[in-house]
Amino acid sequence: MFHTVRSLRRLATLCLLMTLLSCAPLTDISPTPSADVVGPRKVIALVPDAQSVTQMRAAAQIEGYRELDVTRLQSLDLTMLTFRMTDGVTGPEAIAALEAAVPSSTVGINHAYRLQQQAASVATLDYAATMMNWRPGGCRALAPIGLIDTGIDTASPGLAGAQIRTRTFFEGQAAASRHGTDVASILIGPDRLRDARIFGANVFGQSDTNGPMAGADALVRALDWLAEEDVQFVNLALAGPYNKLLDLAVERAVARGLILVAAVGNEGPAVAPLYPAGFDRVIAVTAVDADGRLYSNAVRGPHVDVAAPGVDVLVASGGRARFVTGTSIATPFVTARLAADPSLARTRSVSTVRKRLAATSAELGPRGRDASFGYGLALAEGLCSD
Repeated sequence: MFHTVRSLRRLATLCLLMTLLSCAPLTDISPTPSADVVGPRKVIALVPDAQSVTQMRAAAQIEGYRELDVTRLQSLDLTMLTFRMTDGVTGPEAIAALEAAVPSSTVGINHAYRLQQQAASVATLDYAATMMNWRPGGCRALAPIGLIDTGIDTASPGLAGAQIRTRTFFEGQAAASRHGTDVASILIGPDRLRDARIFGANVFGQSDTNGPMAGADALVRALDWLAEEDVQFVNLALAGPYNKLLDLAVERAVARGLILVAAVGNEGPAVAPLYPAGFDRVIAVTAVDADGRLYSNAVRGPHVDVAAPGVDVLVASGGRARFVTGTSIATPFVTARLAADPSLARTRSVSTVRKRLAATSAELGPRGRDASFGYGLALAEGLCSD
């Protein structure tokens, strides 16, 4: 399989002129990431019922916090309250005070999550479909798919024929839509999925200094929407620090039957797991190159489930071809593979999906699951039901 790719590369005589996509990396050092936040004076509470809402409002008032927003998350069966802390109070102090006042609550700060795509440095051929053994022309999508990402340019030629609904989950200026468009183009490329129904949740606002950032609150709202729409597979090409609000939302979303597929992150082998890929209820995807070698910046760890092409991958969104790299890019290949699998068409079990990936992936490292490649390279051979 890899020999075929190398032969194609040696025969290549044409070098494409590229405009490379560059996304600011997430700051993260081992063992604990240095986490950015969206709205540094915000504290957010998730509560389970009306009585807890009343108690939380009263507790926040006693502390002198200003209420900014209350949102009922119907599908997750939670209510989210957002407050502005008084000056001089730290996040941990606010969390401790509010959780002590309302023990049924989960309170946290609004951690920022970042896209996991970087500029590619070496031009290669479009090897991904061959490497994963996709059938020429791809497969029919058997389930609706959610994308939690930037916006999507639905007019992009690479997305022709797809049914795409979008919704925004933040206030202010939106980040550029290139990343979300790239991910959607990979997901439903000419050799991946046909007849796809995509629900695009735009969670990325544009920060003045730090590039695109998605708050934990936006991710929670997006998961609630996708649960309401009853999507089966959700692609999350983003990563950030552990956040207890996101943890609870992921737990509720998975309980509703959503299968979450997330990028492990691009911060290198020395860092602790990034999230949401680090949650044991999420399928964690890493990236490899055309020769099956691990992407050097990929996060490693026992949480890694599976690998897919993610180094110098050709995308044709926005009307021009470019090469992009990152665990963000590997993730939609796995999501597409799951959505095309007839044996998973009705499953709502993360355990079932893991077992299927373990049984159908090609070993790339030590036998069995390992901290670099997980179960190995995800394969799409023999998936199509039509």
